[in-house]
Amino acid sequence: MKRLPLPKGLPFLKGLPFLKGLPLLKGLPFLKGLPFLKGLPYLKGLTASAIPWALAILWTLAILWTLTACSFTLDYERYAIVYGIANYAVASDLRYTVSDAQAVRDLLKADDYNVTLKTDAEATRAALEADIASIKTLAGEDDLFLFYFSGHGGPVAPGQGGEPPGGDSADEAILLYDDPVPGSLLTDDELAALIREVPCLKKVVVLDACYAGGFIGNELEADGIPPDYSGSSYGFFSNLGKAFSLYCSFAGDSADIPPGEAIVLSAAGEREYSWEAGDGYEHGVFTYFFLESASRGDHNGDGYVTATEAYAYARQAIQSYWNRYCSGTEGVFSPHVSGGPLDYVLFKAR
Repeated sequence: MKRLPLPKGLPFLKGLPFLKGLPLLKGLPFLKGLPFLKGLPYLKGLTASAIPWALAILWTLAILWTLTACSFTLDYERYAIVYGIANYAVASDLRYTVSDAQAVRDLLKADDYNVTLKTDAEATRAALEADIASIKTLAGEDDLFLFYFSGHGGPVAPGQGGEPPGGDSADEAILLYDDPVPGSLLTDDELAALIREVPCLKKVVVLDACYAGGFIGNELEADGIPPDYSGSSYGFFSNLGKAFSLYCSFAGDSADIPPGEAIVLSAAGEREYSWEAGDGYEHGVFTYFFLESASRGDHNGDGYVTATEAYAYARQAIQSYWNRYCSGTEGVFSPHVSGGPLDYVLFKAR
């Protein structure tokens, strides 16, 4: 089993106050006469004051080694609702969104998910409400629930308020198949209310639609990427303070899909388009790399791909293989991620 490479020189240990004079390093019997401490070149010539630091580093290495060496099994059920709409009754048609949904269905079924797939005219609000009701009768608290959507998305009443604290200035929505009557648009708050009915404590929402980042709300984005990413550099940690405070509050009304409700992966920002393409993709661009993360996204080599690993792979791949060729155009976009402080396994690494 692969182990995580450690940063050169372990800079993260510098100046950490909790390591100063740690009592747990004093007089520990297992350190007494340990053979691996003898003759190590980096311990030679250490001053008395430097020895606690050397031991702290060894202690940290031992913990990291242990954590990266452990394995686990997925002893819970996993349920997924997968919707894809290409041929709309009320909007311009799309080319690859049904293919997106079918490929995601196949990926999840191969990993023993119980999958409900709806495409085109099947993918209505009434169908989604019925599918959620069905999952409610089957799933338990310990199980995992995933909702995937590929289709049109957009803002609702832009510039107008009405969102709870921590939300953005307008609702965003995904467009279901329904005829042009109330109900064809499913807003971020309405989707949050629907998935809240599912009893699973582990929930993941994956949206490949324009403006999908608005389902998170900019205050909840843990990635720090602007809602209208232009391809310039950005600071990953710029929004972590706000995100962390919201994670810890677990307030049900903190914004859009709340942080304690689900991990949300959106294809694009709150004010961005997401894109689909032929030329070797034949999928939504985000979905293409989300699918590819099953074989290339296992960052820590533990044999599983988590929600944040899938996001990290898709984001980096879009930056490397899509945005670099779209620089300076509206085609540049970047996925966003949010959710609670936990991470969930999506599928086994291929």
